[in-house]
Amino acid sequence: DLPMPSGYGIVARYEPSQIRVVGDRPVVMAGGDYYDVFNMEDTQVVILLGDAAGHGVKACMSIMTMHTLISMIRDKRFQDTAEFVTEVNRRLCNSDVVGADQGGFITLLYCTLDAVNHRLEWTSAGHPMPLIQDLKTNEVHKLGSKDKGGLPLVIDEDWEYEKCEIVIPENSRILLYTDGLDEAFPEDGDEEDQFGEDGIIQTLKDTIDLPIEDALERLFHDSHEATGGAGRHDDTSVVLLERRN
Repeated sequence: DLPMPSGYGIVARYEPSQIRVVGDRPVVMAGGDYYDVFNMEDTQVVILLGDAAGHGVKACMSIMTMHTLISMIRDKRFQDTAEFVTEVNRRLCNSDVVGADQGGFITLLYCTLDAVNHRLEWTSAGHPMPLIQDLKTNEVHKLGSKDKGGLPLVIDEDWEYEKCEIVIPENSRILLYTDGLDEAFPEDGDEEDQFGEDGIIQTLKDTIDLPIEDALERLFHDSHEATGGAGRHDDTSVVLLERRN
């Protein structure tokens, strides 16, 4: 049921983490990931991804608290991405439910797509920056520099977040994801063994000729393969956007 503006394709998927416990039994933990894709107007699409620290009920409560604030976008009070993320951060910092002193911080990526002018605007609060793939040259690179990422939410009430923007080129894909996708590693491995951004980029390149539905499936498959069968230890959300012309 995702919005599908003319000339675009959008697919998305969420998977909870698989945590191995006593007896080597995989247990699905309550998660702290969040994504949403919806129409603001006929030609504008909103894309959000959030990732609360940790697992279990507290992480769920953090995301649920943030979710209640999404209505501010639907009410068209905060269409500017930087203003919205700044306001969400301020409100969460004053919330009794979420607290950084209890490890309750959240990363957030808020994007708006103008499907007529092909303009993508986004603001990151400590979240991985989007990746863009040129379907003509098969080059993949990160959108925005690391210093544009800002702090995660619920750390500094007065932090001012920044807006980034590009005009999406014809025949290109943009990947938005939570860090569960790249931080996949074998049970007995270390950081050097994780799937990483390099793994994501390689999979995008390998799937250039596949429909975006299949490319999305491969991203999850290849990330899981990097764990050696142990399963990802963090929730994973992915949104893949394609501009065809």
